[in-house]
Amino acid sequence: MQKITRTERCGDGVNVFWKKAGKETTTYFSFTQLIDMQVNALDLLEHPRSWGMDEKTGKVISIV
Repeated sequence: MQKITRTERCGDGVNVFWKKAGKETTTYFSFTQLIDMQVNALDLLEHPRSWGMDEKTGKVISIV
């Protein structure tokens, strides 16, 4: 699991930025995908460092 470094709202979803092997990587999640993962999109946008990216499952998870 990697800590999310920042997020940006993008159209109908959120771009999630995190570090992989020292390089910034981004993954886009639609609001529907975030709801399916039980992720509060507003909280993810306002407090990105409270969330992590699970590389194995490709899901956003709370680290609080």
